[in-house]
Amino acid sequence: MPRSLLAGLAGLFLLAAGAAAGAAETDYSGKTVTILSCFAAGGGYDTYARLYAAHLGPHLAGNPSVVVKNMPGAGGLACTNSLYSTAPRDGTVQGMVPQNVATAQLLGAPGTKYDVAKFNWLGRINSNIEVQQLWHSSQAKTIADVKRIQVVAAGTGPDSSSVVFPRILDEMLGMKFKVVPGYEGVSMVTLAMERGEVESIARPWALSKTVHPEWLKDKTIINLVQYTAQRNAELAEVPAVVELAETPEQKAILSLYTSGSDIGRSILAPPGLPDAIVADARRAFDDTMHDPQLLADIKRNGLDFDPLAGARLQALVVEITRIDPALAEKAKHFSR
Repeated sequence: MPRSLLAGLAGLFLLAAGAAAGAAETDYSGKTVTILSCFAAGGGYDTYARLYAAHLGPHLAGNPSVVVKNMPGAGGLACTNSLYSTAPRDGTVQGMVPQNVATAQLLGAPGTKYDVAKFNWLGRINSNIEVQQLWHSSQAKTIADVKRIQVVAAGTGPDSSSVVFPRILDEMLGMKFKVVPGYEGVSMVTLAMERGEVESIARPWALSKTVHPEWLKDKTIINLVQYTAQRNAELAEVPAVVELAETPEQKAILSLYTSGSDIGRSILAPPGLPDAIVADARRAFDDTMHDPQLLADIKRNGLDFDPLAGARLQALVVEITRIDPALAEKAKHFSR
């Protein structure tokens, strides 16, 4: 399985697991641990939330039942606010929130009622890289070409990366994307590209590898740019969008917008938990990521797996929030 994740799994967790090893275990005997999934059943978030829930119980003292509760609404914001303000502070409720949770706070998204750095981040199951892709018949062939050749791109919702990132590249770097918004989901934009309605779409890399993988093999689609801060090992020849920045200010703004790919499909707990409960929850997360049955499920279902331990994830989230407020204010322009 060509996933850098599995090969380097042990190394990712050594430090964090060692730090938590001496922590006293929280006894969950007779209790139920609930994983709140902030989106509807059947999507990517729900898939990873249920994968985690299926294997977490044996790694918690008392082997409790673990259930997933879907709480969609307001793009995941209602669920995130609930986890922050009303969820129990005893370890029995964890959650998988939108990957843009930090960006939404920093850009002042309406209805945001949380401080992302105060959540207790337990660990990431998978990052979520989105790639701007180009149909083979387009006159443009590289991201540099888009500075001189107009490329019609499909977009979904107004705040989606499929709309926001091309707009950023147009306004910030002089690209010539022409975004046609309003498509309902990745399946519809993929179909639009097949029909010749558009030349370019933004798709999760994990989806690209599993839906029409032959398009990658025979160059039916070209990967233009990955919306990340650093190149993914599987996309070593594709520039990361942050590399396109021409000034430190542009780099900072692009880094803010790409932070969601690093957060990806992560598990957190509410703020205000005792340190011992947080340490034990992180240990249980790490142990779950090592679980042979979980790894077998990932392989069997062809899922991507790029775990990150809780302490490192917490530091990553905190670092995102340290952007200069003046730059964050400038970044808001691209979210409107």
